[in-house]
Amino acid sequence: MYIIGLIDDEESQLSKIRRTIKTNAKQDEKYDFKSYLISENANDVVSDVFDEVINDIKALKLSSLIVDYKIIVKTYKIKGTDIFKRIKEEVPKFPVIILTEVVEESTEPDFVDADKVYKKKDFYKIESEYSKEKVFNIFDSMRKYVGQRDRLQLTIDDLKQKLTKGSSEREAVVSDILALESQLDDFVPTEQSQIDKVFDERKAKEIVSLIEKANALLE
Repeated sequence: MYIIGLIDDEESQLSKIRRTIKTNAKQDEKYDFKSYLISENANDVVSDVFDEVINDIKALKLSSLIVDYKIIVKTYKIKGTDIFKRIKEEVPKFPVIILTEVVEESTEPDFVDADKVYKKKDFYKIESEYSKEKVFNIFDSMRKYVGQRDRLQLTIDDLKQKLTKGSSEREAVVSDILALESQLDDFVPTEQSQIDKVFDERKAKEIVSLIEKANALLE
């Protein structure tokens, strides 16, 4: 089942998003929604929402995110592009959409692709081709994201299984695993820094070397 995250400061807007998607989604699609609460402390909104979203992505509990461009907390305006940027920096392959009435303003930042910004008024016209196309794109992006993520994980698991069974090309298998795990970081964030990954690679190669020496002694 796909989980579509929603970030907006107005319940009426959240209801419109859900209604639009429910109307134009294929009948056999399995999906649900998660609305992220907006903190009343404007200083913490971006960080709080970001942390919750990232934790859900790590737990495989989120498949895409729709963010309102303008979020009002008391008298303070937060741009959805700020949340978009934080998530894309951490998880580049994760599907994020910005919903807005000011498309040109929303696409000004270099890190926002025009096709990731939907015009709110047109999106809500549920009978329009624009709305139907955008809803299709949301599900298409989720399918691709989840499919690529899961294929990478399955390949890594297969290689790890191959390693435990005693492959004749252990060092090559370890290198492949590390390379694939690096790719998987773009889909699911990990706690490892780049330095940690370097040390992990060294440790892995040392382990392979020890295994090979042990096997040589047994022959």
